[in-house]
Amino acid sequence: MFSDEATFKSNGEVNRHNCHYWAADNPHWLQPVDNQNVWKLNVWCGIIGNYIIGPYFFDGTVTGEVYLDFIENQLPGLLENVPLNVQANMFFQQDGAPVHFKISVRTFLNQQYPGRWIGRGGPIAWPPRSPDLTCLDFYLWGKLKDAVYKSRPNNPEEMKQRIRDVCASITPQELSRVRKNFRKRLVKCIESNGNTFEHKKI
Repeated sequence: MFSDEATFKSNGEVNRHNCHYWAADNPHWLQPVDNQNVWKLNVWCGIIGNYIIGPYFFDGTVTGEVYLDFIENQLPGLLENVPLNVQANMFFQQDGAPVHFKISVRTFLNQQYPGRWIGRGGPIAWPPRSPDLTCLDFYLWGKLKDAVYKSRPNNPEEMKQRIRDVCASITPQELSRVRKNFRKRLVKCIESNGNTFEHKKI
């Protein structure tokens, strides 16, 4: 299961926590923003097979303790619609965010997914400066952003509902295409020897 968190701000900015922008010249894409009246939502989502897991909305800042509570107590409920045989063989993927590296988080994941979790300090290491090829990075966050910011959300509840609606509208056929595209991106990454490559439509 691919998993990730993102912060959606009322001003249209999405922080995926570990985005990198590469260019030969300064693209001048930064703009000054009035942050005095900006509010935000911290959102977690997962993708496994033909299932979108979540969204789950964190109250406030995501700390190691908050994230541990989520994977211990909230994630099992979010996985209820996933067949048991899929859950039993599932590998849990998370990125190298500091909250994922907390000792209590890694201890829990070692107990819950022994030898079957991917992340910093895990049995399958998440590579530093990863090219972010996961289905959430190259697909879901962009899809949510396009829908959420068609018009500026008036309040957090409206934004939450837009995110829920988009996640509920995603079909198994669409997720199947996403997985195929993910494999093609992995091949491109291998062909470029792990270096950056242009994310054209593959």
